[in-house]
This record gives sequence, structure tokens and C-alpha cells, in this order.
Amino acid sequence: MILPAHIKKNDTIALVAPSGKTDHETIVYAQQFLVNLGYKVIIGKHAEATFHQFAGTDTQRAADLQEMLDHPVVKAIFAIRGGYGCIRIIDRLDFTRFINHPKWLVGFSDITVLHACLQNKHGISSIHGLMPKNYPNKTADDIEVKELFNILTGQLPSYSISPHPLNRLGTSNGLLTGGNLTLLQTLRGTPYDFNPKGKVLFIEDLGEYLYHLDRLMHNLKVGNILSQLNGLVVGQFSDMKDNDSPFGLDTYEIIKEAVAEYDYPVLFNFPAGHTNINYPLVFGQEVSLEITQQSAKLMF
Repeated sequence: MILPAHIKKNDTIALVAPSGKTDHETIVYAQQFLVNLGYKVIIGKHAEATFHQFAGTDTQRAADLQEMLDHPVVKAIFAIRGGYGCIRIIDRLDFTRFINHPKWLVGFSDITVLHACLQNKHGISSIHGLMPKNYPNKTADDIEVKELFNILTGQLPSYSISPHPLNRLGTSNGLLTGGNLTLLQTLRGTPYDFNPKGKVLFIEDLGEYLYHLDRLMHNLKVGNILSQLNGLVVGQFSDMKDNDSPFGLDTYEIIKEAVAEYDYPVLFNFPAGHTNINYPLVFGQEVSLEITQQSAKLMF
């Protein structure tokens, strides 16, 4: 996997909205936040556009992202927010220039589509991490902000978190891949699907029914995805829902059951996803898992 070049102070970061619509105040705040950190900022021409639930039409959103992919000065591209919309524009994008001069892409949730395209089709790493929509709740000293810019400037992280009772102990390594579980399932059978062999898979999700989560996990199981992994990192599954007739298992129990027959390590409750704490992860890079009864470590 190709690791984009490190950025440095006074480099230019682009803000684009490839999915859901955003607002002027969020963009202004994000721009000043990044300027205060020492960076220059370029904003997509249609970042404040609105077309129903989208940040402009498919044509507008694709044009903004394409401009920043090709921009000779931009060193990193931050998706302002997720939502829905990346899959509508992914086939409109031309990565020819980007492949020759790769730059960092940062985002999560719907941005999983772009991460998948970069890793699984073009062999380029990217960052699952904090987006500008969340900046109003953050300071430069918050761990997810510090670690994000450590990665961008050349320092890959190592994380140690509290053990979870459902963790499966063990050690392993592999290339880290994944993102939003619903989007990963949506991409199954497309050119952006991932090869699971030797991978450590990270998953997270938001607002899904428990039975839907069970269906997603069994899709990966029946599809011979789970059996080929080297490890599983289970992030935050926020605002999950149940039916009037309860499913009978909670979120993590559903996932544990789906991978019960395999022997690789499984790390539960990793602080990344649609929650206040969202540790950045570098997709497409080698990670090691070390899970004991006393600790759980994910190290790049």
C-alpha cells in the first residue's frame, strides 16, 4: 500500500462535502480550526450547495472532489461530514493524477466508500477519522485530534485500551481495512469490495436494527469473509435499535456469535465510530493486535 506524503505546517488542506449537506457555520468553524493549527484551507466550490439531502447534485459533489484530488497544492482532503452520497459519485471520479501524486483522505461513515476505492482498487492508504462536522466539540489537545495530525505529519499511532469481557485473546497482524459495516456490505460484489485474506477488519455502525446487524454479519460469514481474516476490531455501534419482539442478543453478542468458530483475536469496544471519542485509523497499513486479559493493543 502507498502511504501518502506527510504534511507539514502551512500546507494546504481541502474541505469537501461528497455526501450529506452541511451548513455555512460548520464550514467557517472548521476552516478557522485548521488555520489555528497552522494550515491553509481551500473549500470546495459547492460545499454549501443543497440538493435534497445531499451537499449539491451528484455532478457538483463529484466536481468538488475531483478538483481536490487533482489540485497541485492540496496535501490532504477532509470530508466535512458523512451522511449518504459517495456511492452515487464514485464511478464519476478519475484517480489518474491522484495515483501519481497521492494525498491523504480523511473521514468516516459514508466516506467508507472512498476508503474502499483507494485501498481495494488503487492501493493507497487513507485515514478513518474525525471530520470537521465534529470540530465544535473538540480542542487541539483532544486525543483524536492530536493523533490525526500525528499521522498526517508522519507518526503512526499505537493504542492501548481497557480489556472487554468479550475480547478473544491472542496476537496477530495484517493490513487494516474496513469502516462502516453497512457500507462494506453495500460494496460487496463491486470493484471496491475487499479481499479478506490476511486482513484485520475494523467495523462500526450507527442506528441499525439488531436483526439487520445479524444479517450483515452472516452475509460476511456465508460469503467466506470472516473465515479468512487475521483479526477483527469492533468499534462503536451507536444508537442501535431492537424490534418490539426482542432479538435476544445485544450488538457485541451478535458479532461474537458470528465469529465464534474462528480462532483469530477479536478486540471489542475500540473507541472509533459515531461517538464522542473517535481514534483515527490508517487503512491499508500493517497493524498488530495483542489482546490479553489485562490489556488490548492495536499497534501500527
